[in-house]
Amino acid sequence: MRTVKVAIAGLGRVGSVFLEALISTKSNSIKVVAVAEPREDLEAVRKAKEIGAGYFKDARDMLEALGDEIDIVFDLTGNAVVRTDLHDILSRQGNRHTIIAPERVAYLIWALITGGEKSYPR
Repeated sequence: MRTVKVAIAGLGRVGSVFLEALISTKSNSIKVVAVAEPREDLEAVRKAKEIGAGYFKDARDMLEALGDEIDIVFDLTGNAVVRTDLHDILSRQGNRHTIIAPERVAYLIWALITGGEKSYPR
């Protein structure tokens, strides 16, 4: 079975709950390999470190360091400049493997993970 290596940029209101949902699936086919969040004191950062995910204060540094080791980056920062920078990094690296998924894709995944039983955080 193929493991999808996931990174999450932004562990605020949406990102922290999304991380929890991914962790709670206990699926061997999903692995959170890294998170990026400037506020290291957040509970979500602690949980990510607990499961062995790498921690970065900035999503750009995360992508620069891990590159195509990441299959999907969920960009939940809500910051258009960060999203543009992430795409620029992929382009500069020639990385055609890693996908940057915006919040709408996270919403779709959320609905699938929770079976539509939990409302998506806003």
